Amino acid sequence: MTDKKALRKHFKEIRLSMSAEERKQADVAVQQAFLDSEEYKSCTTVLAYVSSDIEVSTAEIVRKALKSKIVLCPRCEKNGNIMYFYRINSTYDLKEGRFGIFEPDESCEKYCVFDNALCIVPALSYDKDGYRLGFGMGFYDRFLADYNGMKLGLCYDNCMSESFWHDGYDISVDKVFTDKDIYTINTKERK
Repeated sequence: MTDKKALRKHFKEIRLSMSAEERKQADVAVQQAFLDSEEYKSCTTVLAYVSSDIEVSTAEIVRKALKSKIVLCPRCEKNGNIMYFYRINSTYDLKEGRFGIFEPDESCEKYCVFDNALCIVPALSYDKDGYRLGFGMGFYDRFLADYNGMKLGLCYDNCMSESFWHDGYDISVDKVFTDKDIYTINTKERK
């Protein structure tokens, strides 16, 4: 399959076919692998998406990171297709926003500098070179074009792919955590 629309449908179907118990176990395994990582332990700032039902859960990551790190979550601006990250101090700072996704309340502080940060990049699928199949809106593609920090992916192992066709604007992540494995991407060999 090379058509991104068909691929998105395929990986959504895989995710929806998982039982609640399968998803819960996979979410716990992915989140624990991430929380045990040296990248997470050594960073001071975590840029974390707030997961929807179709995504690998970030709930435990956000909950634990709030205890000791700066936690930034994305908000998609109503005027234009741009996304900014805002600091949350509690999950109570999250309100349902655009597209039905929870995002930081308007009272939260916007961040534009990301020192010693890592960004958890959402995807329906990743390939073994760290390239992702996103949800098709382009918010993260635009954000990552100017982001120079660590980029990490979370993915169910049954949604990993061998390889995706990618454009020059596509940016790969540095590592992908799944419920069964961790894929470290060799940045020297990436294009």
